[in-house]
Amino acid sequence: MAWHVFIPDSLLEETDDPKIRTYKVGQIARSCAIFGVEHIWIYRAGGRDGRFIKTILEYAETPQYLRKRLFPLMPELRYVGVIPPLRTPHHKLKGKPRVGEIREGFAFLKGKRVYADIGLDELALVEGDVEGRATFRIVSVRPLRVVPAKPEEYWGYRVHLTRKSLAKTLKKARLDLTIATSRRGRDVREVKLPPLEGEVGFVFGSPRKGVMELLGEEEYDFDLILNTVPNQRTATVRTEEALLATLAVFNLIRRD
Repeated sequence: MAWHVFIPDSLLEETDDPKIRTYKVGQIARSCAIFGVEHIWIYRAGGRDGRFIKTILEYAETPQYLRKRLFPLMPELRYVGVIPPLRTPHHKLKGKPRVGEIREGFAFLKGKRVYADIGLDELALVEGDVEGRATFRIVSVRPLRVVPAKPEEYWGYRVHLTRKSLAKTLKKARLDLTIATSRRGRDVREVKLPPLEGEVGFVFGSPRKGVMELLGEEEYDFDLILNTVPNQRTATVRTEEALLATLAVFNLIRRD
């Protein structure tokens, strides 16, 4: 099973403060990491921040020791210091290497050999045909050698900036179960929730428009439209707050 989250490119329309904008996206990243979201989709909703949101989400997901290799200096990253660290399994700290350990790395050609920066004091010699960002398993510590590997535990999320409408983005994701969140939806406490299997998507609106408004005249057959924050005591629930609340509810019935 994989969880998908859908957020609008107008997510940040309520604030122009670059530090707050960065922090809000960091909150999305943190919530998705806590609950093991594997795909974050940014759909077109009349906003102009899709590229910014994608950059901040990808920066947050990248292990700290690889960020200088993968992200050039850019104004969008000026306030990334406010982003809370994800501390996911692939954000490993520097330590003594162990045979069998899996680490995220960046492979590049050096002379006639391919080496990988895996966040240790020395580069690792790569056995296999791979360059760029990849996941590796340590097969020897003296000398330090690695092979490409596929992690079995949660290893972060991928970000998709589609520049397409919500309906087209949902169709592109090929979901098995699609759940829209709405204040006008059915109370989540009164609904018998279906088993969570396959590709499961959670859809969120923008600060000023709900999911149905953003869907417009397009058609999409949601499996469920739910109010996941019943009895809210505030006039509004921000997108990042709704996302955290929704994922927390469904995490209670997740069994994988």
